[in-house]
Amino acid sequence: MSSDKTEKSPSTQLDLPVDDGRDHTLRKRPWRRYVTPWTEIVSHPYSGSGTVEDPYLVDWLPADHENPMTWKEAYKWTVMMIAAVATLAVSMASSTLSAATGSIRQSFPNYHIDAYVMVTSGFVLGFVLGPLMWAPAGEVSGRRNLFIGTYVIFTIFNGAVCASQNIWTLIILRFLAGTAGSSPLTNSGGTVADLFSAKQRGLGMAIFAAAPFLGPAVGPICGGFLGETGGWRWVGALIALFSGLLTVIGFLFFPETYPVVLLRRRAELLSKVTGRTYIYKADKGKNIDLKTLYKDALSRPWQLLFKEPIVFLLSL
Repeated sequence: MSSDKTEKSPSTQLDLPVDDGRDHTLRKRPWRRYVTPWTEIVSHPYSGSGTVEDPYLVDWLPADHENPMTWKEAYKWTVMMIAAVATLAVSMASSTLSAATGSIRQSFPNYHIDAYVMVTSGFVLGFVLGPLMWAPAGEVSGRRNLFIGTYVIFTIFNGAVCASQNIWTLIILRFLAGTAGSSPLTNSGGTVADLFSAKQRGLGMAIFAAAPFLGPAVGPICGGFLGETGGWRWVGALIALFSGLLTVIGFLFFPETYPVVLLRRRAELLSKVTGRTYIYKADKGKNIDLKTLYKDALSRPWQLLFKEPIVFLLSL
């Protein structure tokens, strides 16, 4: 397609370049099954005039293949199950080593009972710190990048647990693993909201909500059998292998579903290719530099905690 080919926008009567010599349609990947042709994106009549003062406002097209709400039901449920199993794995990891306490005491004797309890409670303590970072980060960087990044860290710390040479190293590594692993607990619910409309969301949320409760029940069963036969290090290895498998599956098949991030990326690409100014429509009049976005996202949970009585009461 030649670089001087243009198409009139009905709303602005301005010439918009359909392409600059390259095809900017996103390539299909295992984690990106649906793409919208670039010609449809660039020729759409966006509101605005394309200037800094009055930028084009980017939103989903009427029939937009990249909109997660329009994906096929089977694919949406596949993505939903990946998120649910990732949440299940984290909650299972919190309790699996509790069934191997006897094996841990044999490896590290002569500690107070509280130290052995902290192997489990230290992991859960990470659930307190993690959401304060991962929930806001998910709003800025998106679901996919956060899922992969935190699950890589989660797998590394779970693997390092197997090499612990004293109880305190074991506790610290478990705390760090819990902190990284809390990401699916805070962001999988958002994935459900990205994929399903309010009328369809009930079943998806029910499945997601069941995962954190099922994990602590399944974990001690797996850890008990393996702990008696192979010892606590093999229990830690089981957690690391499971989380590593989910990391690979997530990298290959877990898509970005957060509309805000998807549309911001589209607006950036449109601005770069056309030379005009495009922004995501909800960002109009806002400061959207990365520092400000993170600052606002990190402060929002605290504002809800202290300004919303119902949130404060339920958090006590």
